Amino acid sequence: MRAQYNLHPTYTPAQIAALDAEPRVGEALDGQAFLPGTVGLNNINGETDYINVVLHALNRVRPLRDFFLDVARYRDVDSRLVQCFGELVRKMWNPRAYKGQVSPHELLQAILEASGQRFTAKRQADPVEFLTWFLNALHLALTRRKPKKASVVTRCFQGRLEITSLRTGETRESPFLMLALDLPPAPVFQDEMEKIVIPQVPLHALLQKYDGRTVHDHLKFGQRTFRVTQLPRFLVLHVARFTRNNFFVEKNPTIVTFPIKHLQLRDCIPVPAGEGAGGSRYDLVANVSHEGKPEAGKYRVHVANRAAGTWHEMQDLVVTETLPQVVPLAESYLQVFRREDAS
Repeated sequence: MRAQYNLHPTYTPAQIAALDAEPRVGEALDGQAFLPGTVGLNNINGETDYINVVLHALNRVRPLRDFFLDVARYRDVDSRLVQCFGELVRKMWNPRAYKGQVSPHELLQAILEASGQRFTAKRQADPVEFLTWFLNALHLALTRRKPKKASVVTRCFQGRLEITSLRTGETRESPFLMLALDLPPAPVFQDEMEKIVIPQVPLHALLQKYDGRTVHDHLKFGQRTFRVTQLPRFLVLHVARFTRNNFFVEKNPTIVTFPIKHLQLRDCIPVPAGEGAGGSRYDLVANVSHEGKPEAGKYRVHVANRAAGTWHEMQDLVVTETLPQVVPLAESYLQVFRREDAS
């Protein structure tokens, strides 16, 4: 019975509701303890860390996780991608599992097929590009290819931007699932002791790109300003750390400093009308970072365990508890923040 359950674990509404309130510890067959939801993922061919970190980050978005834990919500969706993602989420939270790790092999096959081999286990890709594609693919599948219809994806991540062109004077509104943050040029210099000094920049300074006043140049669109007109329940930020040209990829090593809790957006951008304190204040739930050279490095992720009140560093099969003070020291590339008034 246990073997059959592990193939297709199921959860009652009460069990799902208790996941973030009651920390549970599972025990593998070898006696090792593990926290359900905080388990290792196999790195297929050593090239799928870019997918694993995204799956871990999405696993910290409670409404999305809860949706896919309840198979009745999407049982009739004719999409292998949706079904395989739901199966993986259910296995990741299984407290009765034989081991504290899960293989995403079937989901990877679904991703390969749905993306037209754009994202594979044969070569590493960009987790930001993968996340963008994955969220849109899930949304289209769940809405039966009706992009304007709401889904659990848009209810979690969608905000709205007002974009003004200074060249034409035209203003338009556009939905977003992620905000890109531009790093300033990073001259790496040596101090008096001839030690390399890596510059730092606060996240608040980067977010001012969306204050509706700061002007940004674009080769195609000219000068524009951006203003957030609707804040999402879960704010996804992409630190644009890589610059690509025809010859090579360059990485900006600037460290972005940020608070783990109580990121107050009203301190750096105008908050949309009607947003109270809790509606503009966010807590970090996942932080993806990159280590190493631009084209040969590896991705890892720090995730918050709300039930246990702890932080864990996850790199494929390796899962270790860490201090929250360590999280901002990494070269952040992709972050997920939960609005404090969101579930």
